[in-house]
Amino acid sequence: MKKFSFITILLVMSLALISCASTHGTSPKGLEIPIENATIKFASDVKDGGYKIVNTAELKKWLDAGKKMTIVSALPAPEDKEFGTLPSAVNGAIPKTEKELTQADKANLLKVAGSDKDKTIVIYCGFVACRRSHIGAKILVEDGFKDVYRYPAGITGWQEMGYPITK
Repeated sequence: MKKFSFITILLVMSLALISCASTHGTSPKGLEIPIENATIKFASDVKDGGYKIVNTAELKKWLDAGKKMTIVSALPAPEDKEFGTLPSAVNGAIPKTEKELTQADKANLLKVAGSDKDKTIVIYCGFVACRRSHIGAKILVEDGFKDVYRYPAGITGWQEMGYPITK
């Protein structure tokens, strides 16, 4: 099942990139190698983390429909105050790298996630290349949470769409 999910994610990402391509490439400056590297890293993270991903449009639908879930911002609390959060998000700050991760960081994340390991949890950070949400999602899966989603576009993508934030 995990292999199928990984292949599906990779196929969807590849099709998305191909559909956006023009004679100048996917990026505005036609620099494909950084996009390729980022795509491969992201796909590797998803496979390694064992979590699912949710895109901006789908997450917005879930919120509009009142889906029961816990939304966790993996950004430091001062950044949440500065940029705002997704509606109803709680703070479960995670450092930028696994090397910086402490037991206190893990304990705080697990505390804000709660004890119901079957509920949906969505974790996000600043933007696609930000690794905080990957680290957090991986911790949740390793602790036994079964319905963990990483929202890769993060607060930047949410604001880019003009969706409401909480300050």
